[in-house]
Amino acid sequence: MGSLTLEQEGLGEGNPNLCLAIRNLLLNEIPSDVEESLEALRKLVEKLRGELTLHSLERRECFSSVAGADAGSQILPLASRRYAVVDALVYETPSGSRFFLPPLSLSFPYTISDERFRGIVAVRRETLLYETLIEYLSHDPPVELILVDGPLAFSNWWSMRGRRADRRRLIDAVNGFLRICMERGIAVASIVKRPSARYLIYHLGLKEETELPDAFLLLHLLRPGERTGLFSPREALRRVVRSAPLMDALEFSVYSFYCRLTSDWSIPPIRVDIPDFSLSLIDEIADHCYWSSMWWGIPLPILRADEEVRISKRLIADIYSEIIGRVGRLIGDISYLAPYWGEGRWMGTS
Repeated sequence: MGSLTLEQEGLGEGNPNLCLAIRNLLLNEIPSDVEESLEALRKLVEKLRGELTLHSLERRECFSSVAGADAGSQILPLASRRYAVVDALVYETPSGSRFFLPPLSLSFPYTISDERFRGIVAVRRETLLYETLIEYLSHDPPVELILVDGPLAFSNWWSMRGRRADRRRLIDAVNGFLRICMERGIAVASIVKRPSARYLIYHLGLKEETELPDAFLLLHLLRPGERTGLFSPREALRRVVRSAPLMDALEFSVYSFYCRLTSDWSIPPIRVDIPDFSLSLIDEIADHCYWSSMWWGIPLPILRADEEVRISKRLIADIYSEIIGRVGRLIGDISYLAPYWGEGRWMGTS
């Protein structure tokens, strides 16, 4: 794990013979897999083309004030325990105003597994996102549409992450946010930039025909400026696993569509989740997303929020160096801040 970290940070060259063996392996295996699966992919895309109703998007500004909201997190792995910091931010366009609550710090001993720790961080991060939105709305901003980075159609992955109390707090925050928006007539849509779900495949009853995710198939089906029709991710999930606990806990039904907002071959379509009270504005929401997606196929308010909320490793490394200085002055021994093995390079200790 430590060696991988060094390679990822560009601090180690690796054994040249081993690197050559890895290069030859992947250079042969991946093109071969692509060639073998190409015909099946084409047939499946044609089948989808016959079963789906596709809609053309129009580049038009449909809302005068739109807010994008996103959350971020980063882990500081000390040898004694893991720390994490979580933040969330709302970016309003076209005013450029920002709103955020104080960031949140979490720490847990190594008696909690890495997977469980990361799950807790993920749930608390999403919770802070919606709690920030609730506080933002308490100031009565003149916003007409709120775009949230991340899903409203929560997969069952979320029902297994974090602690029960954390998941309950997340659901309460999502419901509270949606309730306010419905009461005030504010449209809502969540933007999933990197969708890996297979909701549409499940919806069409094609689970046994492919293992590919929706977004990859639709990359080969949708033209730039096209979207699918609506479908229910909750009903799709129920067809396959018979339960969707987090989606069932929402007070509002959520529907989804995929849309392709760029001609870039390397960027699959995004998924847009919409609560039922915003369905009458689906065309306006889709067209506005297309109008504002000038870079990387992502609506501008989401892109701006993502840029400003991101917690980089460089920032954490700079803060860590300040912590070392403060502890050194206070107690004269900085060994209490030793990093987890293999993480010291990016944290600046070696």
